[in-house]
Amino acid sequence: MSFGWDIYQRKVDPTSLSVAPYKTDSIGAGLRFGVPIAEDDAISFGLAVDQTKITTYPIDTGSGTSPQQYIDFCEQYGNAEGCTVSSLVGNIGWSRDRRDSFLFPRSGTFQRVLLEGTVPVGDLRYVKASYQHQTYFPIGKDFAFMLNGEVGWAQGYGGRSVPFYKNFFAGGIGSVRGYEQSSLGPKVEQSDGKEDAIGGDRKLVGNAEFFFPIPGLGLDKSFRASVFLDAGYVWGEDENGKEQKLSLSDLRYSTGLGFSWSSPMGPLKFSLGFPLNAKDGDKTQNFQFQLGSTF
Repeated sequence: MSFGWDIYQRKVDPTSLSVAPYKTDSIGAGLRFGVPIAEDDAISFGLAVDQTKITTYPIDTGSGTSPQQYIDFCEQYGNAEGCTVSSLVGNIGWSRDRRDSFLFPRSGTFQRVLLEGTVPVGDLRYVKASYQHQTYFPIGKDFAFMLNGEVGWAQGYGGRSVPFYKNFFAGGIGSVRGYEQSSLGPKVEQSDGKEDAIGGDRKLVGNAEFFFPIPGLGLDKSFRASVFLDAGYVWGEDENGKEQKLSLSDLRYSTGLGFSWSSPMGPLKFSLGFPLNAKDGDKTQNFQFQLGSTF
């Protein structure tokens, strides 16, 4: 069993990503627990109090203009330039990990369900759920094939919407490689013609990957290469506030080569991805890397 507590201040400025401009400054504290319920199964739950200051940009200050959805959200709790919201956030999760290795698995399955929601005592009213299923199939002594699927859903309640900074995003290493990080999904157009992503309240991602040892490295299992096929998208309100319909024809696909290294600094992952059906407004990025976490 595990018990933990958190006291945090978190500042987020996504302007370096392909995301519509805003800033958040959060402070909070919470408790979390983990309980094994079987050899491979565990549940977790927690409760945290959070206060978030949101800054929006109704007028372009050099980084672009915040979309109308962001401004409308803040006007409920403050004004067009920003607001401060408080919430009591609960979460519960279940996981089942039957993979033969945490870093470089070759067989087994992994499942995870996460549910997050606010208790109706603060400003926010929303629930957010996600599910991931991953399966590895060993092939011979050194090869493996992996299938991964993820879905996400969020919904406001009590007449209030999901906070825009809680939206799902897709694109980049860890979801759909070959597209810029967090760039897929509904977009808004800036005055300079650039389009920024705003995320959505529904998410669908799928990955197929074939892993093989790197030639010339012998029995060194800290390196692994792969070829992959990714697909994914997020749906939500468009720039006019109209809810998009979930359509599989919107999915973006990519393929390419991957490389993983269990380095002394932590897990490193690199990819060379090539979009297969990029559309107007999509932002592509062939080379991507990630430090410190696995897929």
